[in-house]
Amino acid sequence: MANTNLSVSSLDFPGIRASLVSYLQGRSEFEGFDFSDTALSTLIDLLAYNTYYMSFYANMAANEAFLDTAQLYESVASRAKALGYRPTSAKGPTANVLVRFTSATANATFRSISINKNTRFRTSVNGVSYTFVTPKSYVVAANSTNGFQGYIDLVEGEPLTHEFTFTTANTSFVIPNANTDVSSITVTVTSSGNTQTYSEATDLTTANSSSKYFFVEADRNKLYKVGFGDGVLGQKPPLNSTVAVSYRACSAERANGANNFTAASAVGGQTAFSLRVVSRASGGAPAESIESIRFNAPRLYETQNRAVTTEDYKRIIIRDNPDLEAVSVWGGEDNDPPIYGKVYVAAKPLSGTLLSTNRKTAIKSSLRRYNVQSIDVEMTDPAYLYVVPYVEVRYVPEQTTRTASEIAAALAARVRSFESAYLGKFESKFRLSKFLAYLDDVDDAVTGSRAVIDLQKRFSPSTTSKNDYVIRFNTHLLQLGEGEQLAAVRGGSSAHPGFGWLTSSSFTKDGFTSYLEDNGFGIVRTYYRSSVGRFDRVYTDRGVGTVDYTNGIVYLNAFKPDAVSGDALYVTARPVSQNVNAVRNQIILMAGSRIAVLNDSTGAVLATASDISTIGDTAIIAEVPGLTTF
Repeated sequence: MANTNLSVSSLDFPGIRASLVSYLQGRSEFEGFDFSDTALSTLIDLLAYNTYYMSFYANMAANEAFLDTAQLYESVASRAKALGYRPTSAKGPTANVLVRFTSATANATFRSISINKNTRFRTSVNGVSYTFVTPKSYVVAANSTNGFQGYIDLVEGEPLTHEFTFTTANTSFVIPNANTDVSSITVTVTSSGNTQTYSEATDLTTANSSSKYFFVEADRNKLYKVGFGDGVLGQKPPLNSTVAVSYRACSAERANGANNFTAASAVGGQTAFSLRVVSRASGGAPAESIESIRFNAPRLYETQNRAVTTEDYKRIIIRDNPDLEAVSVWGGEDNDPPIYGKVYVAAKPLSGTLLSTNRKTAIKSSLRRYNVQSIDVEMTDPAYLYVVPYVEVRYVPEQTTRTASEIAAALAARVRSFESAYLGKFESKFRLSKFLAYLDDVDDAVTGSRAVIDLQKRFSPSTTSKNDYVIRFNTHLLQLGEGEQLAAVRGGSSAHPGFGWLTSSSFTKDGFTSYLEDNGFGIVRTYYRSSVGRFDRVYTDRGVGTVDYTNGIVYLNAFKPDAVSGDALYVTARPVSQNVNAVRNQIILMAGSRIAVLNDSTGAVLATASDISTIGDTAIIAEVPGLTTF
């Protein structure tokens, strides 16, 4: 039977064309027409393409109307604006330097040196030059020896200023730079020779008709627009007044790590001065991505611009600090030990492993205006916990063209990708079964694998004074040589009955290369080896600390090595469970991974892989010496 109805069940081009042909063939006036190779076929193609384009456009337009499905930045930013969310801009890194004026001497009238805002400094990173400026004015007062020195911040970015005339038809200004650091925007309004400074509106509950506020919102093409109030929430500038918008155009994360600065000209009117970098440039970050906006906007809306719950703090910090990769927040009641009336914040930067002191202070200060209760914010560093796996992988050589060495190299790459995909963040979890399954997929010839893991903590003890240290593994630890070692990887079948599983890297004590170990009963000892024999230990301190195996805590008392090998002292222990959860400010990484590739039939070791260079192997953890807990 002829089709006399136009089907609309398909929206792709072939389906639309077939529906049109079927419809026309069912019409008597087109009886006997050839729809495959005539001018009529071209017209049908044109109708099908037009319908297809319209359906595609309608679908895209509908998608752009919702935050979850929008793909264009303008659409996502517009949907986020309805939730009161402004996408974070690019941000230039900040360095802190000590400036010492070497020839200036104070007298009765000369008591301070003023350093103007936007005083320029130059540096280079990877051969590229960058401009850093002072973000505000500084006054360096004379010290007790009549000299002048002080700490100042330097922020990367090129200072720019644009002016426009405020009229009824021109009430806002789009900053023509995609790398605008929004935190640097300042606005002045000049009318009849009188210049007034406007402040950015951050809390509308304080706004009224006389408030000199300006507003910043996201515009098209990742630009930002500066506007003013309507006379009710914020004062309008006078008509025909001149509005000056100043800001910094930054290079985002590219200038991170800068640590050598020179002044472009005189500083505070002085030409004789020296600069010492206190903290290298950090905190630079790119503008927020579409996926980040899509994730953060609805969640920040839940906070209503106030910090009450830990999630409120977390979302505000993420919104205001695009240079952070991960944030963990927990209440004082969940701390160990509990401390009420506080909220603890740990943050991992996009670049590096730890935040500078100045950066932590800035984050802490920015949270004060969101507090609705008398809650103190405490910034703490991430505590890195390293998983050290010892792995045996069995395979059938006849079932693959790869050599054992090639399989070992592929397994090493798998270890690195596993760390990158599943670890390195707060609240991450290491699951041994998941790790082994990830390794087994490296080649069809692999028949299975087994592994044991150790856990490792690192710190830099003081070499000048005796200190107490609390080393938290936060998981049940083995004692008395319980558990199995992999003979092919580590050597030996089990620990000696007189030793526990706690060990350390070497340090120098009283002229000897020494180590830490536990005796299997909760006592930590120090020793050195009198020869190369396994049991030739000479104990120099049989009670340097204790181990709480159940809670996974090691206590060192009045511990002071003379020197430490490498960048830190590594303390290693074996957990009861082969699954590890990060707690509070902990971040799990992998280090010291060792892999043995075995012939599945004979059990012979055909290849090994070590020095795998994971993030945990290569990252520099700058723990402060003398900490009593970490």
